[in-house]
Amino acid sequence: MDKELFLAALEKCFQSITSPRFYATERGYQGALNAALYNALGSVIPDDYIIEEEYQKKISQHGIALRPDIIIHSPFSSEKHKTRKDGNFVVILLKLNSTKVKALEDFVSLEKMFESLDYPLGIFININSDQTYFQDYQGRHKARLCCYAVELKDGKLEVSKN
Repeated sequence: MDKELFLAALEKCFQSITSPRFYATERGYQGALNAALYNALGSVIPDDYIIEEEYQKKISQHGIALRPDIIIHSPFSSEKHKTRKDGNFVVILLKLNSTKVKALEDFVSLEKMFESLDYPLGIFININSDQTYFQDYQGRHKARLCCYAVELKDGKLEVSKN
């Protein structure tokens, strides 16, 4: 799947999440975004790719122990993939009202996903905020990282990117 095509679809998904309730909890926003992604990407992603929430990455299988909020990948199968690095497309981490410190911690988690599982794209979404903290990221994978801040102000969606 093409990165720019995915980002355009993701940004359209943001427009569909308009209930103030979803900007009050990370879990609520996660569910709304997951549903919007299925609607937006159903015909775009390859048939063997799926969107999963909170898929547990295990040290024994993945080389890391993380639970990303949303991933889009082709689940590992020894018939289709040589390693668990194959078939990964995007990893998404969400934070509600993230501080700079918490955002930087998530950026480190995304770096681990890039390095251990070769995700070509990582998304950080700061919910109910106007800060992406992308400018504070000093890691090696800036080209793989895309950051958004999404918030409702007086009922109107505002999105900031990188």
